[in-house]
Amino acid sequence: MGGGIRDKSFLEREIELISRLDPHHPDNNAEYSDLQNQEIVVSELWTIWYGERGPLNEQRLRNIEETLGDPSQWENAEQQYLDLINEHCKSDGESKLNLSLWVEPANRLATLLYLMGKLKESKAWCEAILEAKPWHIGALSGIVMVCVQLKDEEGAKKYIEMGLPNLSAEMRNARKAWVERNVKNAKEQLIQLQSSNEIYEKIGKAFSTEIVSTDDSNSSWQ
Repeated sequence: MGGGIRDKSFLEREIELISRLDPHHPDNNAEYSDLQNQEIVVSELWTIWYGERGPLNEQRLRNIEETLGDPSQWENAEQQYLDLINEHCKSDGESKLNLSLWVEPANRLATLLYLMGKLKESKAWCEAILEAKPWHIGALSGIVMVCVQLKDEEGAKKYIEMGLPNLSAEMRNARKAWVERNVKNAKEQLIQLQSSNEIYEKIGKAFSTEIVSTDDSNSSWQ
């Protein structure tokens, strides 16, 4: 299940990478073009999103993706994505999904639903993804495509405006504002994650103390 202490290093790295989507960020390679730096950053973001639940789960996700070339496998793939989501995005004892625990199966599912023509379902998943990670550029791009197919002009306009502005000189200020806004969003999530981890640590220590106390009590009866 999705509960318990989570590795905060993935989110910390995401924050660093979101920051580097500003072309003027000092950690970008000055010898590369702005587009080359963006491609490097985006590639690493995808690596994080696929792999944040470990290599075995990443391989499970990629195995599903490899079947999508055969439309006869789509219904089965849909169920496998849902299984992954339910396995990793529910905290113990809770029915509500928390996609921030692992967003990529939901993004792959939204893409598949788009291919299947289930546009309203695809849009709903995209919206849930963006609630969890407003900076997820894949979902930001995908939901615009869904809105266009739904002839939802208002929705398409809304999500185009939410998307990452391009690298043109005219859009630099807008891009900088996008980066700052989403770094802020991610840092707020990091604070929540740290607080949640501290709670789980306290519960774990209390539980361990109770077990030791019980063991000591049992040994006194022998």
